Amino acid sequence: MKYNNISKIRKFIGVLLTFFILHSSFFIFTSCEDMFTAENKLVQTDLAPRDTVYQIMGIVQNMQKIADRTVILGEVRADLVDINSQTPIDLQAVADNAVTIDNAYNNPTDYYAVINSCNTYLAYVDTALLSKGEQYYRNEIIAAKCFRAWTYLELAKIYGKVPFVTEPVITASDADNIVEEFNKAGSNGADMLQITSYFIKDLEPYSYLDKNRGLLPSYGQSYITQYFIPVRLMLAELYLYRGAFTRSEADYREAVRYYHDFLTFPGEELPTRTSTTKWDNNNWQRLRTGYTSVFEGNPTSMQNDYQFMIPMDTVSYYGTYSDLRSVFCAQYSNNYYAAVNPSARLGEISRAQDFCLFIYNSATDVDTAYAPKDASQYATFTKPELMVGDLRLYSVYDTEDYTDLYHSEYSTSRQYIRKYTGASNRLHNDQRQNYIGFYRRATIYLHLAEALNGAGLPETAFAVLKWGLSWSTIGNPYIVSEYEYNILKSITSHGFSGPYANAAGWDENQFYTRDYYPLNYTDGTGFANPMNQIGIHSIGCGDSWANGKYYLPTDSSGILPYPEFTATLPENATAEDTLAYTKAMEDYIAATQMVEENNAAWLESETVRTQRQQAVALMILEEEALEGTFEGTRFYDLMRYSKWSGNTAYLGEAIAKRKGAANINASLQGKLASEAGWYLPLKKR
Repeated sequence: MKYNNISKIRKFIGVLLTFFILHSSFFIFTSCEDMFTAENKLVQTDLAPRDTVYQIMGIVQNMQKIADRTVILGEVRADLVDINSQTPIDLQAVADNAVTIDNAYNNPTDYYAVINSCNTYLAYVDTALLSKGEQYYRNEIIAAKCFRAWTYLELAKIYGKVPFVTEPVITASDADNIVEEFNKAGSNGADMLQITSYFIKDLEPYSYLDKNRGLLPSYGQSYITQYFIPVRLMLAELYLYRGAFTRSEADYREAVRYYHDFLTFPGEELPTRTSTTKWDNNNWQRLRTGYTSVFEGNPTSMQNDYQFMIPMDTVSYYGTYSDLRSVFCAQYSNNYYAAVNPSARLGEISRAQDFCLFIYNSATDVDTAYAPKDASQYATFTKPELMVGDLRLYSVYDTEDYTDLYHSEYSTSRQYIRKYTGASNRLHNDQRQNYIGFYRRATIYLHLAEALNGAGLPETAFAVLKWGLSWSTIGNPYIVSEYEYNILKSITSHGFSGPYANAAGWDENQFYTRDYYPLNYTDGTGFANPMNQIGIHSIGCGDSWANGKYYLPTDSSGILPYPEFTATLPENATAEDTLAYTKAMEDYIAATQMVEENNAAWLESETVRTQRQQAVALMILEEEALEGTFEGTRFYDLMRYSKWSGNTAYLGEAIAKRKGAANINASLQGKLASEAGWYLPLKKR
């Protein structure tokens, strides 16, 4: 039965779809009514290079509408933030995982506006046009395909299964057919596995690009390249999510391959950087912090850390602006009441960490010290409880007290999350974000660690957390066993060739970590060479490479003790004494070799490897909480872990601890106990 009410069609998920008609290098938008009339025709023009850039930027403009929602749905539904008495009703429903069809944050049509813009561009761009033997619009085509893949991946994370269309929707009849088919039995819908598989196939032909960045910085400002998603990074993310849902080592190894190619591409290498917050000495009264510098508010500085940014308008009159500051921070627009606050659970996770300080006095005088776990030891600080354990929460979360005798409706305790303030609490005139950033370096390395662990390489995954990946880490058999090293060497590069064309070849001339023994950097020149690669745990927990309390759990039940050599050779030994001593030495060497072979086999056994994988997976998940809090990733981190571990109840169990591990929210746990409860409802007729 046809559904002719256009205003109702317009409200459904695949119907409110936008495409661009170019005229004189400006956008002309068709109205919703015009879009769904049979008489509507797509106007084609001979596109000049500048016109195609405008079309691509038009897709970016559509993405502005989903930028805030992407962060909010990924963060507020999880366990690291909590609501308060001033939280708007729709946001309360998000936090309670009770989103209804008409909730303001449940509007999939905005995602399909992006998708249809991409589909329309890809359908009508001149793919046959060549320049010097190459496809003229290749870079823009890749950008559109990556935008489309990213948007569909977001839909799969939010809704589970969604209508899937890769052709432009131009008429009401086209839209009606999509709706009809999906409502029948979801027959034209796609879930996470179908979406990731489709876009892996769609993007892999472009994995051999000569650069990570598809569009060169030739359109005015250099940071505009951050407005496009690098294809290798997009492929890595698709394989990571598919691996979590298939639990396939092969998928995870492909993710490792693409993360490696993206992070180590010659000339575009991306080390972790070393911006940390740490104690200056073991008096535990003075800090050195550079961590918040990565959240400074101008795109030029941000491009070194975020690998993809959605630019936002800063004034509502000119277009779509971000409200994330009013969600996380005190502003005039919210009477200085932030809509959400850090949860009790986040505080527990942060305080549970052990901060380690390596103390170097001389080559023969070294030591480690651990920061006190008693908040009273930090009484000189305004919020001493934030000084216990990991220091990242302290670095990005602040409150200030104000007394306003004239405005009783204003909050006197004002919260600031510095990930949304440009590292400052001074938000004059309700300043708004000029970008929403995704895929920070540390996040990418944590996703790489997930992929390594899922690929059966827990030692290397743990190395990402504790030491940082470099040749001195991967080439150290006490950190990465020969067994894992050989697997790494088998994961050859898609993107480039040469001496470092496999995942074990982290170029030692680019990635410097501090060696565990001796105390210098990887090139052996002492402290003169700056370190640029650290374990992610070191960002907030000090010198994790020296932290004896931060280790890879190992089942030692199959480990044999080394034999003790007790034979002695008398001072006036006879020939018989010498022969006996030699025989004892040979027996000792043979016994030692047997123990080493046994122990190596035990550590490489499926039993130990599985136990290590399970332990490391939880350590990665904890690190993702410490590093990624407030950034919109937590719900999906929990989702991936729950799928990979085979324990779908874990997500609900974790989120139910939002108010603390001792205050389980049974109702919330029940809602999320099965996978069906993870997703927002799609509107049906």
